[in-house]
Amino acid sequence: MITRREFLKVAGLLGLSVPLLGCGDGDGDDDGDGAVPGGADRRRVAVVGAGVAGLGAAHLLARAGSEVTVFEASSGYGGRVRRDDRFVDFPISLGGEWLEAPVSELPAILGDPEGGIDVELVPYDPDDPTAYFDGELTMSELGEFDSLNFVTASWFDVFERYVVPGVKDAIRFDTEIVEIDHGADGRDAAVLLTTANGDLHEADHVIVTVPLRVLRERRLRFVPDLPDRKRRAIEAAEVWGGLKAFFEFDEAFYPSWTEFPDSDTATGQRYYYDAAYGRDTDAAVLGLFAVGTGAEPYQALQGDDLRDHVLGELDEVFDGAASRSYRRHIVQDWSAEPFIGQAYLADTADWTLPPVLQEPVGDRVLFAGEAYTSHDDWGSVDDAARSAREAVERILA
Repeated sequence: MITRREFLKVAGLLGLSVPLLGCGDGDGDDDGDGAVPGGADRRRVAVVGAGVAGLGAAHLLARAGSEVTVFEASSGYGGRVRRDDRFVDFPISLGGEWLEAPVSELPAILGDPEGGIDVELVPYDPDDPTAYFDGELTMSELGEFDSLNFVTASWFDVFERYVVPGVKDAIRFDTEIVEIDHGADGRDAAVLLTTANGDLHEADHVIVTVPLRVLRERRLRFVPDLPDRKRRAIEAAEVWGGLKAFFEFDEAFYPSWTEFPDSDTATGQRYYYDAAYGRDTDAAVLGLFAVGTGAEPYQALQGDDLRDHVLGELDEVFDGAASRSYRRHIVQDWSAEPFIGQAYLADTADWTLPPVLQEPVGDRVLFAGEAYTSHDDWGSVDDAARSAREAVERILA
């Protein structure tokens, strides 16, 4: 098995380019500007899930003139992009946080490169200090780091401001889809969707954007079932659970990043980072990011026990400064979310699996989201948005 990390290393050594924008098979938008082809289109399209991919797909379809209905199992939109705007004086990203693609990806989400998104972003300074702790504290410089930080907004704000207004009326909240019948049986509609309450909805196409774990646990049934090749990919793909926590302190006693020997392994990750980096704020907020096995020790704890564990961990690194300066904290455990149950497809997954996960079933059932992608940056908000654009391009082609 070749992991994404190994694939990118080999690609770099061989001088190969890895696609960042556009459709991997050359369909649709060939110039990479994010525009969706086609004019008015009255096809009925059902979108399952109102996360990044679902909202992005619905927005582009509505602009093209399609009749869109979005089915969301929970009572809110955003999926694994979530924001807390009450903890401190800037929005805390409880899920997807950084822009990990060219800035041009932001207007591409709108399908209008000239539309623009008024969002300020700031890069990391390569000279920023970072900490590494393996029983002893070692300080070094961050070096080149591609991710960009939002200054006054968040990924959630981008979608709430520029995408949601045009599709909100099309979202049916608290509506879980449990079956998609895409068999040709003589009825007018190509696809028949069944909700958990037994209600039926007809469509010409459906874009499935639910987390991969939902498909693995067969909480969403397909009639006929998915092709064996796709089902095997679903079962083989490793999915990481994940947790994020944010701790406010009286002062910032920590550097931009703090890592440990197990911060980046084949089975998980964990690290602390300055969550107020680049923000217009005086608040000192340290974020904890943990996925896979790196998240499990934290997920096993609740309330004061989790707080004390994190403070003890930081006190060991920073000579008790965490306990002396602690104010409060918040926690988001994505593994515990009832309609999500995961963080994202593991960074170390076999790089050949995501394109199979993305493969449509005929021209009726399409897939979009962080795991359903023909690109290398699976697990990211950027790639979820790109995959949605590709699904729409297939429908409108």
